[in-house]
Amino acid sequence: MKFGAWIVSIAIHVIVLAAFGIAKFSNTADPAIEKNTPTAKVNQIKKMINANPVIPKPKIKKNLAQKIIKKNTRILDILPPNLQTSPEPFKPNINQNDFSDSEVLSRGVEFFGSLTDERKICYLVDCSGSMYGLFGQVQKKLKSSISTLQFDQYFYIIFFGSDRLFESGDGRLLRATEKNKSAAYDFIDSVRPAGQTNAMKALKRAMQIRDTKGNKPSLVYFLTDGFELTTKDQNSFSRKIEALLRRSAPQTKINTIGFWSQEDDRKMLETIAKQSKGQAVFITDTN
Repeated sequence: MKFGAWIVSIAIHVIVLAAFGIAKFSNTADPAIEKNTPTAKVNQIKKMINANPVIPKPKIKKNLAQKIIKKNTRILDILPPNLQTSPEPFKPNINQNDFSDSEVLSRGVEFFGSLTDERKICYLVDCSGSMYGLFGQVQKKLKSSISTLQFDQYFYIIFFGSDRLFESGDGRLLRATEKNKSAAYDFIDSVRPAGQTNAMKALKRAMQIRDTKGNKPSLVYFLTDGFELTTKDQNSFSRKIEALLRRSAPQTKINTIGFWSQEDDRKMLETIAKQSKGQAVFITDTN
């Protein structure tokens, strides 16, 4: 019995020692495995998964690249010259105070039914006492005519009455800017009819008006209700007008406007218009 008990005891000890040996061997092997096995952090693994794949640039053969450049060059060569380079911004070089007669065409101008397409106009208007009662209509029509002038046109205003002349400037044609037009409207409104008519003095002054280059008006609008001339003076007056035009302004036309004028005055206005190759218009109704 004792011998069997010793056998059992020895077997138990062998099993226990074997178990301890196996456990020790396992503990010594784990560090080696951990040491030799590479590990990666979770964040690094996510970055690697989400990263875009790197695609290498395509390689173009040298000959193919040269063909593409030559092809594009030929396309540029056939473009119109004005599309190949950006032009400089347009900078007008215009003298703001003068234009030649052929540079810009103007629209027609009207004054009491008398039409013209001339660019340089002098308005010569009777403001004598005999115009009283009708002068308001003349002022209105004159402002309306000036308002239609274009930027390439010039104008000047002379009123004559009381043996005096009332002018819109210093003898130089004014360009038809909005500023000059506005000043002209105020000037027209300031004039009041009075005194007698001195048409010869007024016509002489109209022939002296100039632009910046020394050119005279190309047209004079001459409005009056009469000349206050005797029968004896009429022929002399007509000859003086003809000589004045021939000497001072042979290229200036005179469009005459008879404002409720008498028969003799109508004939004189027709003569003046004919002498200057202008036209005559007669007003008998201001409505």
